[in-house]
Amino acid sequence: YIIYSPEQSSLRKFEETTQIYPLGIKGEGLFQFLKELAFEKKNSKTLNAIKNNLSLLDWYENFELPENLMKNEYSLRIKDKYLYPKLQYFDQRSTNEGFLFLLFYLTLFIAKATPVFFAIDNIDVSFNPKLCMQLAKNLSQLAKEYKKQVIITTQNPAILDGLNLKDDSQRLFVVRRNDEGHTKAKRIDYKSERKLKLSEVWTNGFIGGLPENF
Repeated sequence: YIIYSPEQSSLRKFEETTQIYPLGIKGEGLFQFLKELAFEKKNSKTLNAIKNNLSLLDWYENFELPENLMKNEYSLRIKDKYLYPKLQYFDQRSTNEGFLFLLFYLTLFIAKATPVFFAIDNIDVSFNPKLCMQLAKNLSQLAKEYKKQVIITTQNPAILDGLNLKDDSQRLFVVRRNDEGHTKAKRIDYKSERKLKLSEVWTNGFIGGLPENF
């Protein structure tokens, strides 16, 4: 059982390897695994699915790995649709962290070689509220499609707005510690009479999960 907590520094260092195949808990091994997917024809469907789902970023058009890469070369060519055609592609050192985090999460959910059960800590890092909401929707669908079971923690209310609590496969739990210091988890069920967004329900203190000492 792996708890992934990717870090920007590890995601940018494409030359880093990991003892956990195919992806390390901080994002190590991402490039090596993408390279494996890109140069084996049997993995083309997986790579295309990752590419297509990156369209969640409005500026993204495509990415590719140069065909003439040496074994010790590390480069990912990324296309921004708003750039002039003559600029063509830029590499992973010039992209923003949101792209790298999203690339990592999509690879986790879509690839067959990744675990079928894992957790992601603070998945909202580097994403704006609207993107957080859509990310939660998209990953829920990918989890179903690729038969992954994932536990996600978040501190961003917008993630909750991407959940569909009518769907029993998507479950929301508020985790807290009681007066004795014991950890307690409470499931938040769907209620047809609930009119507020889940983010508002949370920030207004109606379901807990907020500090009570101030």
